[in-house]
Amino acid sequence: MALIRCINYPKGCHWMDKACNLQAHLDICRYDSVSCPNDCTAMLSRMCLKDHLMFTCPRRRVMCQSCGQEFFGDVMETHQGNCPQEMVWCENKCGARLQRRFLNNHMRNECHKRTSSCPYCQKQFMYETLQNHYHQCPQFPVICPNRCDPNKIPREDVEHHVQTQCPCTLVPCSFRNAGCKHMCMRINLEKHLEENMKQHLLLMKQLVLKQEQQISSLARQLQQTCCITDGTFIWKITNFNSKLSEAKSSNKGLELKSDSFYAGAYGYKLGVSLFPNGNGTGEGSHLSLYIRVLPGEFDSLLEWPFHLPISFQLLDQCSDPDKQVHLKESFVPNPTWKHFQKPLKDTERAGFGYSRFVSQETLKNGTYIKDDAIFIKIKVDLASFVQP
Repeated sequence: MALIRCINYPKGCHWMDKACNLQAHLDICRYDSVSCPNDCTAMLSRMCLKDHLMFTCPRRRVMCQSCGQEFFGDVMETHQGNCPQEMVWCENKCGARLQRRFLNNHMRNECHKRTSSCPYCQKQFMYETLQNHYHQCPQFPVICPNRCDPNKIPREDVEHHVQTQCPCTLVPCSFRNAGCKHMCMRINLEKHLEENMKQHLLLMKQLVLKQEQQISSLARQLQQTCCITDGTFIWKITNFNSKLSEAKSSNKGLELKSDSFYAGAYGYKLGVSLFPNGNGTGEGSHLSLYIRVLPGEFDSLLEWPFHLPISFQLLDQCSDPDKQVHLKESFVPNPTWKHFQKPLKDTERAGFGYSRFVSQETLKNGTYIKDDAIFIKIKVDLASFVQP
């Protein structure tokens, strides 16, 4: 009789025998498909059945290692991640291991790494750092360092409380700047002010006198202050028309004086005088302009008499630069002229210049007056100036 192979030969079975022995072989063939005895509807080879019944059959009976209860396999898969008696680690990584049923309470109330709000400033902190935070929390209630009140105040308000409100803070007298050196608790300050009103008035009187002296001294210093130039000084005269009218109505004439200035660093101190209605031969018809040599800080270091060339200019304020016609006069000081000898302190010397520098008619008809102001430019030629 011919030999036949097992019908499971394609699956790997190498059995070969007579056809009459096939059924007996199939009853034990490891590769033959059989149904799960747990009625889970699975069809699988006999050699896989043991593993199926032990690990994958949804109808197998499995005991939970945590709670000891038995479940079908498919139910066990859900139960495994939810068993209340399963041992789990704290999710905050604090190192605690406990049953799942106690986890929520542990994370809310016991875990030292749980998140907790500061009851004072409401910011979130890890519970184990909360105590350290209390030592820095700006809203944490503390006692006034002067113990003025049993009630506590927020830490951030302590400084303001001590400086402005605390009745036990030592404060100086309100007349400290006037010379009163008394210090007392804030609560007693009003009493001190009432009892020493006369002494405080005397101190204020002395302070006012001292301040008046200081103001006078500063005023004198301000008058003595002048700018240092590179030899060029521009003088702006505002409200010119009103000053011209004042000069015309004055019997003595009106003299305007510029701020003083130094021609060069450590140089000669100069000043300019202007008569809007003229002076001397130009009175009533011209604008007169003069320059004075003034006592300066460096006179003992300079060459005398003053010998540097000087030019005066009345600047044309026409908006078109090509149409501007500046009026200019220049001169070189004569060493014999008394105007340019070394000046003496506390002595005012006459200036040197031009009594008929520019006619009032030219001023009126030109563009030298704009926005009720004129500009006078003084140029000192420093080419031959020897700096100390």
